[in-house]
Amino acid sequence: MVVNCTRTRQDVDRTGVYISPATGASNTYRPSRYFGVYYSQNVHEVANIEAVVEVNFDKTTNIRWLGGGGKESDYRQKAVEQAHLQRTEVDFPVQVFILGTLQATDFKKDGRAGTLSGTKYFDMSSLGVDTAGFLAMKLRGKKWSDFSPVEQKA
Repeated sequence: MVVNCTRTRQDVDRTGVYISPATGASNTYRPSRYFGVYYSQNVHEVANIEAVVEVNFDKTTNIRWLGGGGKESDYRQKAVEQAHLQRTEVDFPVQVFILGTLQATDFKKDGRAGTLSGTKYFDMSSLGVDTAGFLAMKLRGKKWSDFSPVEQKA
């Protein structure tokens, strides 16, 4: 899963979370194992997606999906803390992607110039990796056209 983080990359780097609105068709994410931090025509970092938690302003939560081996209560607590630190009341509900350690890579967008609009999904199963660290190594120097895109379901 590759997400345009041009405006949020410092927050992602600093906190290890990505936050987006929980409502609207453009914010319906499909469960994925890895998160790609995209800006400047490139995925610069990848991380395991540990959990995705929907957070309401009243601090109630709903687990969207779990991918890590941590405690559910810890994921909920981190999501609530970061959502309330980074967002205002009018932004809620939000979904908080809790990421593992960000791993540096160099996975280039090829084709037409321009920024990524929406979320892009790739099938990385051919790489035979089981962690973001190995994925980052395998993606260095690769282009998006080297992998099969996975279409977003409507």
